[in-house]
Parts: sequence; C-alpha cells; structure tokens
Amino acid sequence: MTEVLNSVLYGMKIIFAFLVLGNIIAWVFSIALYRRLRGILLKWEKPVFGLWTALLFSIGLLMLSGGMLSYALSIKYGASSTIANLWQDISTLCFASVAVVGLLYWGLRYQFLQPISEEGFYKIEFDWNRLSWKVELIPWEKIYDYYFHTEEALTTFTLLLRNRREVSFQVPIHLREIIERIIDFSTDKHNLFHSQSQRITRSSGT
Repeated sequence: MTEVLNSVLYGMKIIFAFLVLGNIIAWVFSIALYRRLRGILLKWEKPVFGLWTALLFSIGLLMLSGGMLSYALSIKYGASSTIANLWQDISTLCFASVAVVGLLYWGLRYQFLQPISEEGFYKIEFDWNRLSWKVELIPWEKIYDYYFHTEEALTTFTLLLRNRREVSFQVPIHLREIIERIIDFSTDKHNLFHSQSQRITRSSGT
C-alpha cells in the first residue's frame, strides 16, 4: 500500500505543479491586460466564462473531497506512521490545490471581463499568433447608433460605427438598462458635437 500511496502523492505533486504554473501564466496575462484599460465605468463577466467557472468549481470540489478523505484516512491509520504520513501529505496537497484553483479562478476571471470606459467601448480578443490580448478602444464619437435583442438571460448589443463596422457583445439581462443609458448618454453627446461640427464646416465652406 505504501508504494501505491507514493505514486498517488507523486501524481498530486505533478498536478499541483501544473496548477501553480497555470496560475502564474493566468496572472501574467491578466496584469498585462488590466494595465491597458483606463477609466472603466462598468464591467461584467463574458458568458463564455461560465464554462471555466463550472470546470474550476468541479476541480476544486474534487480536490476538497480528496483532501477530506485523505485526512480521515490519515487519522484512521494513525498507528502506522508511514501510511498515516503519506495520507497526511496527500491531504495537504489536496487542500493547497483548492486554494490554488481559487487563485486561478480570479486570474482567469480578469481576462473574461468586458469593460466599458469613459472614452468608449473596449473590444478585447486573444491573438493566438502573438499569444497576447488584442485591445481596441472604440471611441464613443465613432459610434452613431446601436440596436439589441434579448434571448433568455442574455442581451446582445450591436454597435453601429461611422466606418460601417458593426461590433457585437453580450451582457446579462439585468445590466441591459444600465448599458443602454451609458451608450445613449455617451453617443448622444458626441453625435451632437459631430452634427454641430458638420454645420460649422458647411457654413464656413459657403
């Protein structure tokens, strides 16, 4: 049984090392992305992050259950110090892995937040060729209109840009009215300025 437990402990050390490495990578990317965002008015989780949440929750729950079981077995085999110590080591790694999974959740969460800033809408995509986040700030003055449609718990907004581009994004339904107000206020202000500038240009041209 000692050999089996040693193999389990070795496997747990490998899993823990991968989780720590994943944490480092996730937080490096998150910090690099966060530094490129300015003047955030509102942010929310992208719906796709729900898959990551379910996966990490399942891993954390599995590690927690394994840690509790290992701790119970370490008490049961208290008379045999070698086996008890191995179960104790496995339990410690399991509980430590739960904490690392929690940190990994927050590290990944920052990369799946959709922000809206005072200056405009942030379009964020991952560039697999450069292995980095591509951040494009679309200023409010470049947006002249928008529309949206709601399906179940999500609302999809489509921004209409002056260069004929369309940019779509999804939000939880409870944020729809808040985002509408932000877009309406920001675009109306710039649209008014844009129309006034065109009138001044026409007047000066004549």
